Amino acid sequence: MNKFTALASAVVLSVVAGTAFAAPVSGFGNDQAPAQYTTQGPAGFGGANAAPQSVQQVLANGYDDQRVTLTGRLTNYLGHDRYEFADDTGRIEVELDDDRDWSHISKDQQITIFGKVDRERRYVKIDVKDARPAQ
Repeated sequence: MNKFTALASAVVLSVVAGTAFAAPVSGFGNDQAPAQYTTQGPAGFGGANAAPQSVQQVLANGYDDQRVTLTGRLTNYLGHDRYEFADDTGRIEVELDDDRDWSHISKDQQITIFGKVDRERRYVKIDVKDARPAQ
């Protein structure tokens, strides 16, 4: 009798489990979610946690190794591979890797730079990985 009871229990459990998995899942629709979960997305994808969009934001809130994309102009040569980059909100030092060919951009040309923030105790600068003429 024990074997029969075990077999019957296994059959009943498999039928119940199969029915539960086949049933449509409910409770995940936006119409049933509390308002606090539907008005804003997860942190880090926009809003206050978004990447800086200007020199002023980089200087105020940029953190070390944060990726940034800025549009502005190279306005001054500071020596070796260092330049001054300016947009409408301010100026910041940028470092163009001397192993790359940067001849496709020029002084005072509107460009878009792609790089990482380099924040130290005494300075903030951007290590430029790529730069393109702005469109």
